[in-house]
Amino acid sequence: MISPPVTPPLRRRDIVFDFSAKIPLHWLGGHCHRTRFYDAMSIMFPEGERAFIESVQHYRGRIRGDASLDRTVKEFIAQEALHGREHVRYNRHLREQGAPVERLERRVAGQQAFARRYLAPAVRLSITVCLEHFTAMFAEEMLSEPRSLDGAHPSMADIWLWHALEETEHKAVAFDVFQAVIAGSFRRYALRCSAMLFVTPIFFSLLWRMTFELIRHDGRATDLRGWGALLHDRLVGNGSLVRMLPQWCAWFRPGFHPLQRDSRALIERFNQRFNERFDGGGDSADRRSDADS
Repeated sequence: MISPPVTPPLRRRDIVFDFSAKIPLHWLGGHCHRTRFYDAMSIMFPEGERAFIESVQHYRGRIRGDASLDRTVKEFIAQEALHGREHVRYNRHLREQGAPVERLERRVAGQQAFARRYLAPAVRLSITVCLEHFTAMFAEEMLSEPRSLDGAHPSMADIWLWHALEETEHKAVAFDVFQAVIAGSFRRYALRCSAMLFVTPIFFSLLWRMTFELIRHDGRATDLRGWGALLHDRLVGNGSLVRMLPQWCAWFRPGFHPLQRDSRALIERFNQRFNERFDGGGDSADRRSDADS
């Protein structure tokens, strides 16, 4: 097994993004379908971030003896809480624009309520680890491929790149907790592989259904050109989901660790971007407390 790089230090970038009325409905270059794919992910995030925090927090007492991991988990929780806060505000903006956010949020909440009621903590942690791998794959794609947000409104580009940066930073934290608290290498391997096979169709089914419902609400469900552009971006040829497939397959290697894929250069590049734009108070965000979350 190749030793992974050391987990990078996690930083809390407490940025409050500007979701003003100046942001157009289809903020990604005027493209309805491309915009709504991202908006659907945002609607999924607040409940998802809450579930990630809960599943890791459940095992916090078991890792107290590892001061480094415990400190990293604390920062992971802080980052995820900030992500949830900002996506609550993002989703409120969508709701104010007329999108059926509450109905879609109830669907996500229903899935999480089922998991809390019926799934064992170890299973919920394994699901968290899988979904953190998904967010890390999406994040790397976003940070490494400039075209992914080509034409985006600056405020919307900022929140997605900020979120992607921090997901990349903490992509191994839940995995390290999983490794530390689930006994038996074979059990860990079987649990994480079976969880990935379970999670993948559920995650993508929910994401695409919610994307469709947002597009239908916009009256563009029969816009074949719009669907063609979105599917080309994501699924055709060298689309983003196709490019992520090798990382998804890597999950099933017995010795897999998220940090075997070294993202330190990406982290440094975008850390500099956010240092320069926001540390002194930027034009589309500031560092005040979120008084209206």
